[in-house]
Amino acid sequence: MKKPSESVERGPSLRDKIIGLSERSIRKSYYPQLQQQLENAEKSRSRLEEKSTALLNMLEDLEEARSHLADSQARYRSLVENINDVIFSLDLKGTVTYISPVIENISGLKPEQIIGRHFSESFYPDDRSALAEEPIHDLTEQQEPREIRLLEKEGGVRHVRVSTRPQMEDGRVVGLTGVMSDITERKRAEEEVHRFNQELEQRVAERTGQLQAANKELEAFAYSVSHDLRAPLRHIDGFLGLLKENTAVTLDEQSQHYMDTISKAAKRMGVLIDDLLSFSRMGRQEINNVAVDLGTLVQEIIREFEPETRGRAINWRIADLPVVVGDRAMLRVVLVNLLSNALKFTQPRAQTEIEIGYLPDAPGHETETVIFVRDNGVGFDMQYTNKLFGVFERLHGVEEFEGTGIGLANVRRVISRHGGRTWAEGKVDGGASFYFSLPHAATKNTAQEYSHVL
Repeated sequence: MKKPSESVERGPSLRDKIIGLSERSIRKSYYPQLQQQLENAEKSRSRLEEKSTALLNMLEDLEEARSHLADSQARYRSLVENINDVIFSLDLKGTVTYISPVIENISGLKPEQIIGRHFSESFYPDDRSALAEEPIHDLTEQQEPREIRLLEKEGGVRHVRVSTRPQMEDGRVVGLTGVMSDITERKRAEEEVHRFNQELEQRVAERTGQLQAANKELEAFAYSVSHDLRAPLRHIDGFLGLLKENTAVTLDEQSQHYMDTISKAAKRMGVLIDDLLSFSRMGRQEINNVAVDLGTLVQEIIREFEPETRGRAINWRIADLPVVVGDRAMLRVVLVNLLSNALKFTQPRAQTEIEIGYLPDAPGHETETVIFVRDNGVGFDMQYTNKLFGVFERLHGVEEFEGTGIGLANVRRVISRHGGRTWAEGKVDGGASFYFSLPHAATKNTAQEYSHVL
């Protein structure tokens, strides 16, 4: 017989066999299920990691957005608190719920001294009633800016301009927001301008009174010249005529020459008085604006000169002149003087050339119509052009060319009263050109209104 110990050593016991059979059975039955559960757990872990990563990214984005929002709020607050205008908000009762710190620069009051109080308490008593009459809860549109007076901490007053608009939530008014601008300096400037204008109006009234008095004195002087000086001149000329008749035989030739000189001087004085009176009237005469056909007016004046120009070789070159608006009698004086000068200073020429034309919309003259009278006469030195339009100013002696030196002064006065300009160009022994301008408003735009006059 074999010993028991030997049989055990040779193979597994029955217990081991039974346990081995159980493990194999369990592995065969549950291992696939456990494996599936492990796989599912791994997938869940992977999804959790993905969600965790996404959540971390979301948290980073939220942190970045919060940072941007904080920066934006800081910039907005800095903007609100540092602009020159005051930003404020009110609730429906008119209580100040916010006001920017700039208010301290204007009124001297800190925001905390104003917030929580009714907004009308900050304004001048006379302005409070108007503010109180406007119910805040009825404001549904932006209101027109208004100017009111703001009280300062020390009791002074500042002028401010307030613009407001309703603060809406869910379609209803919940308050009011606004902007307040300090306009004190502007108001002070306006008051200064107003005061200055009042002083200016007073000065103008005083000067107008002085001018009216001077005009009356001038009229009295003109009357005196017209009546008191004309009579002595007529007497001088008349008695000289009688003296010449009575002494024609007894007086020598030299004495007769003296009397002729005295008579001519008296006549010239009479002409000078007439010219002075004409110059005076041009400054006081009321302008009667009508449509004036310059071409027709020039032809009319030339016909009047025919008795004086008979026997002279004159070539008139007349452009198609425009219709202008002005005082016909005054513009006639202008053309008579300019054409008379052209005829006078071309007398030495065997062939006289006189051109009357205009510069339509010439460069530099887009806002005016320029008329000119050009001749081939003796001309003048341009360095003396500033004297041409002065009273009694002459560039040629009376012995050479007669005249009183009033004609061109009348031309300038008439054109100035029409809002135009006068100037001249010339050359010694090379002819002269005289120009005058009339604003377009007095020619193109208005001529149609007076066309019935033609």
